[in-house]
Amino acid sequence: GIFRVWFLQIEGQTTAMAKTKMTASDWIATALTSLTIAYVACYGTGFKSFFTMTDKTSWAWEIAAMGYMLKTANDNRPKVAGCYWGKALVMNGIASFGGGFIGPLAVGHVPAPLMEETFVWMVVVAWYLTQHTPAFGDVLSDVIQTRMGFVLFSVFWGIFRTNQIFGLMELGAKAVAEETLMPQSRYFSVPIAAPLLCGWLGGFGGSFLPFTNGLQSIEDSRGWPVRSAVLMPIVYLTLTRYFAWDLLNAKLLICMLRIVGDTLPARRRDVTMSKVTSFLYRTTNVSQFNLPAPVPSKA
Repeated sequence: GIFRVWFLQIEGQTTAMAKTKMTASDWIATALTSLTIAYVACYGTGFKSFFTMTDKTSWAWEIAAMGYMLKTANDNRPKVAGCYWGKALVMNGIASFGGGFIGPLAVGHVPAPLMEETFVWMVVVAWYLTQHTPAFGDVLSDVIQTRMGFVLFSVFWGIFRTNQIFGLMELGAKAVAEETLMPQSRYFSVPIAAPLLCGWLGGFGGSFLPFTNGLQSIEDSRGWPVRSAVLMPIVYLTLTRYFAWDLLNAKLLICMLRIVGDTLPARRRDVTMSKVTSFLYRTTNVSQFNLPAPVPSKA
């Protein structure tokens, strides 16, 4: 089924490690991956609910969320090195779900991290463990750098980020449908702009924070994380609104595509995405690169 892609990724990483001498970090990463798969298979409600973060009867939801927080805090370590602890904590929160704050505010709703307060305290715990507990933070960094650890934590990251993006998209759609102070759109019975805006903010809205960054993140939007955060909401909206796909099935498909993209070799992934975006640029006649600044008139 659709999960074959993920298991092939893990099998490939295991085969590669078998050909080289495994370090302590490799063994830890292998153990964590094996335990995660075994727990979800034995105690969870299925891999579909794990990837869509709808399993609330076991600890699968918490495992995916905490794995995401730990990876984000680890990735943020070089950026906050030497910073005052308060600033480092805020920067870690922005990296974890900055878009999760901005997206709901755009449609006048309470940000998701304040509704599900567990996320806030997970960020605090992940920040402290990775940046103020060297024995844990250094080991985690080494584990994530292994082949198996990279795949495992990329899975956690893809699951949580997909859940955030599409949760905000549905929030945007419901906010428009429930609005009573203003009339509904005359021509669009199915909201498009609000879900897309919320989804895009959920995907890369944190890059606008702090607001002194301005719109620079748009200029720097040619990497896979931003490109996927732009394209995936469009695919999701098209499948669910115009092809009547089940919401969870569409969410699962996008999650798997995101994970495959995150775990593919960067060069192969970037070449593929460049072909896709180049095709879109050619068909829409939108310039792919910055145009030269106009020469000011002498008149």
